[in-house]
Amino acid sequence: MTTKRFGRIFPLLMLFTALLSVTLGFSGCYPKSQVYTVGNVGGLIFNVNPGNAEVLVNGVVQGRASDFTQERYLKLSNGTHRLELQAEGYETYKREIFIGSSLERIEAALIRKQ
Repeated sequence: MTTKRFGRIFPLLMLFTALLSVTLGFSGCYPKSQVYTVGNVGGLIFNVNPGNAEVLVNGVVQGRASDFTQERYLKLSNGTHRLELQAEGYETYKREIFIGSSLERIEAALIRKQ
């Protein structure tokens, strides 16, 4: 390989190496809401403070946040849903969520009312 040709390829090789290292560096990280695939079933698990917050999906009470763990997650159909978390003395947490074929981890700290 000639020096001239190497001079053109070297910057591209360095860019590729930098991009690869960044990609590999972030591959172990994931958004707090995404956990892992569970086949054709979608669902939610919760890490909510307070743990006794009531979970509502599309306006229907499902139980307490602490009821839904990795072993006993809240199964939901694929698609968009309206999620609410309510606890006495706290502001209601509201969010639109999309459920696919994975578990979503919902992490939230409800805000105390003034």
